[in-house]
Amino acid sequence: MSRPFNATSFTQGLLRWARRNLREFPWREEGRSLYEVFVAEFFMTQTPAQNVAAVYPHFISKFPTLSDIRSASLEEIATAIEPLGLQNRRARALKAIASKWDELPTAMDRLVDLDRVGPYVASATLCLALGQRLATVDRNVRRIYRRLLGKDWPTSVAAQMEFATLMVPRRDPGKFNMALLDFGALVCKKVPLCHRCFASEYCEYFSARGRPGRSATGRPGGQARPRRRETRHDV
Repeated sequence: MSRPFNATSFTQGLLRWARRNLREFPWREEGRSLYEVFVAEFFMTQTPAQNVAAVYPHFISKFPTLSDIRSASLEEIATAIEPLGLQNRRARALKAIASKWDELPTAMDRLVDLDRVGPYVASATLCLALGQRLATVDRNVRRIYRRLLGKDWPTSVAAQMEFATLMVPRRDPGKFNMALLDFGALVCKKVPLCHRCFASEYCEYFSARGRPGRSATGRPGGQARPRRRETRHDV
């Protein structure tokens, strides 16, 4: 039987883990602008981070501001991001944003409404670029919390977001969110590496794996969770 989940212990353990394991990407460099972080988060929707990293430096060099996007043709933008796929759709979205804004909005309720942005990209951008205390919650982060809490993980999206927001520390929320994303990508992934997890002693999933009638999914009788459509943020 696992110990009760302790938010403070988890946060401290996650940040210790991050000191040795946090991944390096160009958009995580100190001093990146709101636009530069936004571009990366926008591209990482449905595209792995390492693929974005291969294209990102050239794209930022060619289009360093929204004004440069506005001045460029759709073909120029699409060509620059062709290796990522969905280039025409993404180019049109960027052009639409640049046609309406000289600078990206810094309020969540305004950024989230931009073409093909949504809650995840908006919150990740504002947290990482500006240090706003926002939860960055995609299906990978939900998987971490669902495994940790088991039956105590709320079923409603609103309650999940409330829990995730409370978990974000006031000091350096960006580092916490980057660590959480990387932990989901490297350890608590779809097929988890529980032997490398600092939180296994209070993880309901880890505890449940050894019980009769439980599957590797951590659900009774090997039942799969019903599939639902959700924006994917690949890491």
